[in-house]
Amino acid sequence: MSGLLNLGARALMSNQVALQVTGNNISNVNTAGYSRQTAVMSAVQGEFTGSGYIGKGVEVSTVQRVYDQFLAKQATATASIKALDVTRAEKVSQMENIFVGGTNGLGQAINNTINAFSDVANAPSDLTARTVAITQTQEMASRFKSASNQLSDLQQNAKLQLGDDEVVINAMAKQLATLNAQIAFALSSGQPPNDLLDKRDNMLNQLNQKVQTTTVAADDGSLNVFLANQPLVLGAQSATVSFSQPKGFPGDQNTLKLQITQAGGQVTEIDENSLTGGEVVGLLKFHNTDLAEARNLLGRMALAVTHEMNTQHVSGVDLNGNAGTNLFNPIGISAIAATGNSTATINAFVANDSQLQLSDYKLTFGAAGVISSVTRLSDNTVVTPSPATALPITVDGLTIQAGSGTPANGDTFLLRPYDQAAQQVQVAIASPSALAVANPIQATLGTQNTGTMTLASLQSNPATATGGPPLGYLASVQTATPMAIKFTSSNQYQFVDPSSGSVITPAGPFTYTPGQPIPAVGDVHSQGWTMTLTGTPKAGDSIVVQRPTTTADLATQKKDGGNAKSLYNLSTKATYDKTPLSDTYAALMAQIGVRSQSAQYAADVSTSIASNAEAARTSVSGVNLDEEAAHLLQYQQAYQASAKIVQTAQSIFDTLLQTMR
Repeated sequence: MSGLLNLGARALMSNQVALQVTGNNISNVNTAGYSRQTAVMSAVQGEFTGSGYIGKGVEVSTVQRVYDQFLAKQATATASIKALDVTRAEKVSQMENIFVGGTNGLGQAINNTINAFSDVANAPSDLTARTVAITQTQEMASRFKSASNQLSDLQQNAKLQLGDDEVVINAMAKQLATLNAQIAFALSSGQPPNDLLDKRDNMLNQLNQKVQTTTVAADDGSLNVFLANQPLVLGAQSATVSFSQPKGFPGDQNTLKLQITQAGGQVTEIDENSLTGGEVVGLLKFHNTDLAEARNLLGRMALAVTHEMNTQHVSGVDLNGNAGTNLFNPIGISAIAATGNSTATINAFVANDSQLQLSDYKLTFGAAGVISSVTRLSDNTVVTPSPATALPITVDGLTIQAGSGTPANGDTFLLRPYDQAAQQVQVAIASPSALAVANPIQATLGTQNTGTMTLASLQSNPATATGGPPLGYLASVQTATPMAIKFTSSNQYQFVDPSSGSVITPAGPFTYTPGQPIPAVGDVHSQGWTMTLTGTPKAGDSIVVQRPTTTADLATQKKDGGNAKSLYNLSTKATYDKTPLSDTYAALMAQIGVRSQSAQYAADVSTSIASNAEAARTSVSGVNLDEEAAHLLQYQQAYQASAKIVQTAQSIFDTLLQTMR
């Protein structure tokens, strides 16, 4: 009888626990990270009698959480990748919005500036047309700066967000270390602390949303957490993370590196490319790669536009007869010194914008200031001129020269030629009369000409002054003596001295083709000018090219817009990547657009994968209310049946008592 009572009591208690576990599941149906629990029941060892083993009922051996380690890790990993891709896609999309098209875009401002010189070419002495040209030039400079400032705002926002993530990651690491200690202590009882385990898994999942980690389980039940191969949490101890400039180039304000500091003070720099998930990694990739490339694209375009316009503008003459000066202030390019360098400095300027590559450069020096290697970082190609020489050297259209001091053996520099270029675009002249839109030279057809030859165009050829940016128009034009082209037939000519009539060597004759430039490219007779003739000359026809000397010539020069035409023609001149100057902004927009589209596609794919992985995890570990309702009925009926066993035992006991009275 007592055995029957004990059996019923055990059944009551076990089913009560089962009901309590089921109720707990229902209560936590909306609790983040909660894993469904089940009461695991086992039969109590039966008692041996002469009639065999008689069962002694049931007991709850443990309360177990329904947990699939593989599915949980898969869900955490895919959610981490999703966080990376979504974060990066959002930031790149914001960056794309900076480079708008239409009338408000930078491209339109560039075209408006170039087109304004067409109006000046048609009316060179009109101050209104000149003022419009300067205004358009200033607007273009303003839009360059505006785009650069907006990129800087995005950079600052990314840094602030990384700062917030730094605080969150360090707090989570401490909580994980605390949970490790609590779980290790609770497991010493022999039963799993399900709620603590769920809390740790949920915390780990949230941490992976910030930065992807790997885990290794310890024998005491704690989890060791690693970033790349560096420990973040070891048992009950945690490290701290931070975001700083690279240790090798502390002056690099536009690169951030994830650093982890151990309890002993050891600091390790982690490459974000070794991590494949997490919001932090998405922000770092955006900050260090996407944003850096956008700055380079914008800066390279700023250098090309200002270099071409400066070089052409200094080849002209202003309304007062003065040699042209820079239309824009020269953009400074300085290199960042590595830790441990000497005090020497390095700078650079654009020598040929058609050769500019979208890259940063690493410079290393040997003995006596000789540069030992120049590495193009975009493709890690060594582009050092051979044989290695001291500065200055020219690489990819950039002339690199020494600043102050001589680099010491082992000095290393990081050259970011385009990073801050757009921010420096500034118009150098304010007076309309200072626009150098006239040619410094004039061409005069011979008064005795009898053919149909006419002058189609005449322009001074721009050139960059040796050792630095353009400072004045071509010296050979300033000092050139008059030169005449005299035709010996309808299709042949020679260069002659107009004062003496003597032929200038090499004597030629040279072939004339209507519409083709004279002198031809590479012709030794070139003195910094090119002209184009049309029509058919006759033998003895001539044309003289010279600087204006008389008062009448100088007055005529003021009405000349030849250099303005050359400035206008820059729109079709090929620059880097063989892109016409007027199309450089469209090319920039296309590159940014493709990057944004690719980032968004990656975000869509990873979001879908993460959703499927989470659905698979919750199908096993999640709470199903219909299933739990069925369990409630099941355990309720079992509980009622167990109570019936106790009631029966009590009835038997009462009958026995009545029999003995």
